[in-house]
Amino acid sequence: MQKHNDPEAPVDLTLREAGELDAVDDSKLSDYLSDLAPEIGWIVIYFNSLEDGISCFIREAILRDAIQDERMDVFLAGMMFSGKARALLDLYGQMILSGGFAIAPEDLRKVEVMLTECAARRNEYAHADWIGMKLGGYVRVKSQSKRNGISHRYKRYDLGRIQADVNFIRDARDTLFEFNERMWDLIRAHGQVPFEQR
Repeated sequence: MQKHNDPEAPVDLTLREAGELDAVDDSKLSDYLSDLAPEIGWIVIYFNSLEDGISCFIREAILRDAIQDERMDVFLAGMMFSGKARALLDLYGQMILSGGFAIAPEDLRKVEVMLTECAARRNEYAHADWIGMKLGGYVRVKSQSKRNGISHRYKRYDLGRIQADVNFIRDARDTLFEFNERMWDLIRAHGQVPFEQR
């Protein structure tokens, strides 16, 4: 296994190197996963709430009546998180530019980076090979085909790391809600709210 100064850093291994790692025996694995599972569940809960918030903010930025909201849901239901996030960020950018609002481009960029990081963290949990956990709490979170063969990315998970990711996604949700409210406060302050949304 590659040595890093940071024991929490991801480790990239070839298929052969990954095969040399010792697996956690079934009885210990079950106990370990039982401790982690509730926190992993919170990742899903907060991430889904974040995604629902993005959908809500898209509808709020575009539409003005319940019938149109239902039509918009036809499109939103078929979109992945990254598409929804990109659409919302583009809407915010358009609203900032057309409204002449005093929101720095860096502020919008920070929201973009935050949403991208939320998706990356959630995907590692959703696609991890939890049953194939290796000694030391290393879990395969991604496999990639490269010119020199298959590369597997492993991350070490413990309760503290998972709780930190739960907190990150929960806080990101709150940050997005605050940013959205800031946008609408500026729109209202400039008298640019459509009549139906007042």
